[in-house]
Amino acid sequence: MSKMDLNASCLDEQKPILAAPADYLTLLFAIPASAVPPLYLSRFAAEDEGRTEEPTDRRLREERDKGRVPKSQDLTNAIILLGAVMALYITGGYMISQCMQLFTRLLGEGVNYQSFNQEEVKHFTAMIFVEVFKIGLPLFAISMFMGIIGNVIQVGGMFTVRPLFMPERLIPDFKRVLPGRRNLYALLKTFVMMGLVGGAAYMVVMDDFIPMLKTSGMELRQAIVLFGHSAFKLLIVCAVLLLALAIPDYFFERHEYMESLKMDVSEVKRERKEDFGDPLVRLRQRERYLQMTRQRSMLKEVPKADVVITNPTHFAVALLYDPDLSTAPRLLAKGQDAFAYEIRRVAEEHGILIEESPELARTIFREVEVGKEIPERLFRAVSLIFAKLDKFNRKVR
Repeated sequence: MSKMDLNASCLDEQKPILAAPADYLTLLFAIPASAVPPLYLSRFAAEDEGRTEEPTDRRLREERDKGRVPKSQDLTNAIILLGAVMALYITGGYMISQCMQLFTRLLGEGVNYQSFNQEEVKHFTAMIFVEVFKIGLPLFAISMFMGIIGNVIQVGGMFTVRPLFMPERLIPDFKRVLPGRRNLYALLKTFVMMGLVGGAAYMVVMDDFIPMLKTSGMELRQAIVLFGHSAFKLLIVCAVLLLALAIPDYFFERHEYMESLKMDVSEVKRERKEDFGDPLVRLRQRERYLQMTRQRSMLKEVPKADVVITNPTHFAVALLYDPDLSTAPRLLAKGQDAFAYEIRRVAEEHGILIEESPELARTIFREVEVGKEIPERLFRAVSLIFAKLDKFNRKVR
């Protein structure tokens, strides 16, 4: 059996390419192999095979309208964390003082919680909610603002509700569970983040470890300040590290986004045809436009002609002879059918001689380009027509 026949037989049988998952489940969880569905990687083959062309502007606009944009969630989270740390630094004193006042109010006024009735419980709950909201409002507001900034930096000022009405987004993407470049990258990124954040936490804690041991002999306020200072250092270090890792992650996500939108040659041609029309039609339109431009230019030259020679209806050529500028009559305009009629009409309006000579008109139309002199073999036939003009008769006399 040849190699090609062997490959074809494998494809026809559609044997599972990966049998390992079933074996692992059987060994680890005592699940029968027959209960595990086979995994055909051929069904999840890369759809981008053969897609070598960069996405067009139209494709990018369509995907943006659908809510698909290159965005790193890690970058947004890092900016939110950085904003939250800044908010804690700015409003930390206010939040601590408000918390102390709230604790003093709840615990220091000798409130009898056993005698609460329903109205007092409602009033107490509302009071707690309002006070906690007032304490956390600066932190929540700044974090929300930084989240908006993080998204605007990546995708610009975009707001769309179209993804909410796209049921296809609810279909699970099974390719995400398969080993691939994106999954390996996410795993590596997670390990790097865990290592860096864990190392930063270790260094911060070890730096303040001795002062933390001494908090047993401190007042409550001093201990809170010490632990708060350590927590703030840890948060700011983590925020900076996550932001540093999120910047290359954004470029990776953008690269993956552009790769996923790549198109094949047929898709690019189809979009160009839909946007700009059939190339053959556009070529004919351009040729027609150039033809009309040339005809308008020739019609402007007809009033300068000495004579117009016609077929009499199908062809018309306009000739000019100036002995001071040329050695032979020069063709100013030529036309066929409808344009020949226009040449005759303009000639009649300007009193130009119109001479019927079918054979001579067809010959000049076919052999002479506009702006060129007629060939020598046509001199005699043309001279007989020019002899009928008064200005040439006066020159001969």
